[in-house]
Amino acid sequence: MKHNNIKILSSIFIISTVLIHVSCRKKYDEPPITQIPEGSVITIADLKAMYTGTDLSITEDYNIYANVTTEETDGNFYKEAYIQDASGAIRLRLLASGGLYIGDSIRINLNGTVLSEYSGMIQIDSVDVDKNIVKQATQKHITPTTYSVNQISPALQGYLVQLNDVEFISAELGYSYADAINQFSENRTLTDCSGNTILVRTSGYANFADNTLPSDNGSIIAIVGVFGSDIQLYIRDINEVDFTNTRCTGGGGSGAILSKNFDDGSVTSGGWTNYNVSGSISWETSTAGGAPDPYGSISNYNGSGNDPCETWLISPAIDLSSTTNPYLNFENAYSYLGDPLELYVSTDYDGTSAPSTATWLQESFTLSTGFFSWVNSGNVNLQPYISANTYVAYKYIGSSSDGSTWEVDDIIIQE
Repeated sequence: MKHNNIKILSSIFIISTVLIHVSCRKKYDEPPITQIPEGSVITIADLKAMYTGTDLSITEDYNIYANVTTEETDGNFYKEAYIQDASGAIRLRLLASGGLYIGDSIRINLNGTVLSEYSGMIQIDSVDVDKNIVKQATQKHITPTTYSVNQISPALQGYLVQLNDVEFISAELGYSYADAINQFSENRTLTDCSGNTILVRTSGYANFADNTLPSDNGSIIAIVGVFGSDIQLYIRDINEVDFTNTRCTGGGGSGAILSKNFDDGSVTSGGWTNYNVSGSISWETSTAGGAPDPYGSISNYNGSGNDPCETWLISPAIDLSSTTNPYLNFENAYSYLGDPLELYVSTDYDGTSAPSTATWLQESFTLSTGFFSWVNSGNVNLQPYISANTYVAYKYIGSSSDGSTWEVDDIIIQE
């Protein structure tokens, strides 16, 4: 019996100790839950109707349900977002960066915000994402509405739109979207095949600011903006600029006389010719380096050494007889030691014989700085070669001891 009493007392002591430990465990404070009042529900159109030309500080619990159509991850938007509902669209000016993403379905309580206007653009200012916004759902994407260039008006400000069959004007080909080095915003001009134009505005902080403007024709998805008398488009995602079609043949002189972008995976499509003066090295297409689209490439490295060669990539015959100021523009990149790529133009080549049978004049252009850094050639003046039988050619030379890898893309001739 004595042993049993000891066991019972021991058990009571252990249970008591556990209960004391549990009862003394610290209870941490839970973070407060922000409650955003649900007041009167209005639409974006209702809100815009309240604007009478002067800033309006909102002190009522008005609520708008809408979807977010932009985000800040690409750098083209900063401390701002755009929202859209069935009645309209509007810009939000945020007190702090971040928190909203494309496809977020939100409820925004307007109490404490300011309805204002900046150079023609109506906006909701002083929005605190934590205090004014409640997310309802994600991945609720707005489908852009398709418009033609001449249908875009200030009434569509803030809307997500899509334009088809457009291209950047020829005078700006070779430019980048913005000045990424000095981080200056820039305007570029889109045109349709009837010559109607609209501006594309890009921040110098955008992660695609230094991308060269595409030289082809295609579609673009963007937000409509207003700045003074200008209507502007803001790109929210560079992948929504899809220019893979042939440029217009009209459009007020914006059409391409010759265009070669290698996107079809072929070097010789469109009448181009690989001509081996010596050796067996030929131009090919490549997507090395993670390129989204193919480009033209040549290298005489065989895996263990270099093969001597002279290889020409020659265009088809180009009729410049009706032009006044034609020019050539393209992208180029290279790496490794070897001779530089050379550019030649001829007006008496027959299209099939050895290059030595014709007169070729060399033209200078801006060369890549190496390390596979893509550089625009600048506009190469073809005015001295105006004829109905003009050819351009790229000459590659490799020796038995060295040879660069050269790449070209987005070759275009126009005026």
